[in-house]
Amino acid sequence: MKTILLVGCIGAGKTTFRQRLHDLPIEYAKTQAIETFGTTIDTPGEYLEVGRFKHALMLASYDVDAVILIQDATAVDTRYPPGFATSFNREVVGVVTKTGLATEFQVQCATEHLLQAGADPVVAVDSVSGRGFRRIREVLCPTSS
Repeated sequence: MKTILLVGCIGAGKTTFRQRLHDLPIEYAKTQAIETFGTTIDTPGEYLEVGRFKHALMLASYDVDAVILIQDATAVDTRYPPGFATSFNREVVGVVTKTGLATEFQVQCATEHLLQAGADPVVAVDSVSGRGFRRIREVLCPTSS
């Protein structure tokens, strides 16, 4: 699996996504600092939300193969400005979370936010049910031909 950096707002579902991705029990835990779990680096939401911390995301991205921008489908807005993905010299994948709690329109809006930020591809998942994780694993673990 590629090494990845999870980026998203407070409560966007980064830690729950990481737990589901690695087949761990889903347990809520507020991420207080950059934490490494095997091939995944989990970051606090404050690093995206507070401008003076964004440089820490850029520095952490140097240690990974891909950056995963996480957008909560139930969130009204986004913290990702257009073209945000160009801040990273890495592959940037978008993940829409909390799709089990959202309407189809909300999922479409969240997807559009990530596409405008420059993430490609964008995959919608539900970390509680596991829906969408087959596709995200295909993106993160491409088979060699």
